[in-house]
Amino acid sequence: METTKKNKSIYHWVILVCCVLTLMFAYSTRFGLSQLFTTEIIKETGFATSAYFLCTTIASVICIFTGPVAGKLLRGKYMRLTFVICCIGTMGFYSCYGLCHSLWQFYLVGALQGFFAMGACTIPVTVLITNWFEKNRGLMISIAMMGISIGGTVLSPVLSWVITSYGWRKAYFILGAASLIVLIPISAFIVRRSPEDVGLLPYGHGEESAGKQKKTKNVPASSWNATLKEARKTPILWMFAVGGFLIYFTSCIMGHMSYYLQTTGFSAASIATYISLFSAVAIIGKLVLGHIFDRFGPKGGILFGCGTFFLFLVAFIMVQGSPLMLYVAAVLYGFGTCTATIAVPIMTTNIFGAKNYSELYGFVSAFTMTGSAIGSSGIGLIYDITGSYRPALIILAALTALTIVVMFICIDMSKKRTASENITAAQGQEA
Repeated sequence: METTKKNKSIYHWVILVCCVLTLMFAYSTRFGLSQLFTTEIIKETGFATSAYFLCTTIASVICIFTGPVAGKLLRGKYMRLTFVICCIGTMGFYSCYGLCHSLWQFYLVGALQGFFAMGACTIPVTVLITNWFEKNRGLMISIAMMGISIGGTVLSPVLSWVITSYGWRKAYFILGAASLIVLIPISAFIVRRSPEDVGLLPYGHGEESAGKQKKTKNVPASSWNATLKEARKTPILWMFAVGGFLIYFTSCIMGHMSYYLQTTGFSAASIATYISLFSAVAIIGKLVLGHIFDRFGPKGGILFGCGTFFLFLVAFIMVQGSPLMLYVAAVLYGFGTCTATIAVPIMTTNIFGAKNYSELYGFVSAFTMTGSAIGSSGIGLIYDITGSYRPALIILAALTALTIVVMFICIDMSKKRTASENITAAQGQEA
């Protein structure tokens, strides 16, 4: 009776809400909403577009090195201190864009906010979900990641009004202050690293019965529980890191979609409709993908996520001024784009176990951020060389198909390793 009460505490849902709000104000503000500043900044400063966007690349490069460190710090007793410092550092420095006039100043601010970013966004959120939820963990991660889409949808019109009314410089200060008002109480006073810290158990602990496992194709998290040191000695981690790199590299097409659609003859109104449609679908898509991971396991999840992204790329190649194909591409992208934020954290647990999640995810994030850092410029380089986005889209489609193969191999290798660990453990108990 006591265990049941502890499993069903309302605090689990408080943590989930905090995760949603964290991604709304620490992630979507810096990515989804950043494009609202771009036009005004370039218009006022006269920067070349490629030169201005280099500040984003610099931030991503910094994240490559800080991700593994953040993963280690968020694993132990300094989790809350790390979380609050990173929230203050990320959004505090992000608001400093409003003080910038020269390119080097934008680059410096990009590097400084990138230094703290990994400890304020997806790593702490996925660590909290992994620690606090055992049942329907994939769905819970999906709900948390909805904060990214909700943030863009809810905050976008508000920020647009602020920029129009007060200018982009003051808008940065207002956005930074509003974000810190939300993030500081969450990180400093509300969240706890694990339910055990407040006398609770993870949600759904011990509830998964053998009968339910037979009724579904749900695949539980790996019981391997590898340490980072142990996992680095196996090809599984390196292959999984390559898969994560490919997912984030291919997702960089997002930064080129609007320009590509302009080159194929679509009006600004049609492009805006396209963006609104895939944004709305993405909110639902995160829930769907999380449920598929829970219901059909990691292979089902990666096949659906990468499969819909592959179909989106095919539709995008064929769009060529066709409104119908444009809307088909928007729906497919709305589902496929969720793979980057949902698949990697869920599969880290599925493949390596939950015990050392933060350290392992921090290590893998170095590869995913490398994909983000070079993906956009790589796609742009192919366009500059060929004068068309078609070759880049074909290459991205091939890489997406390769991602499915790589991830399937990782899953199979993990199953064999887990079975071997279980046999060894059983033999040890018999002895």
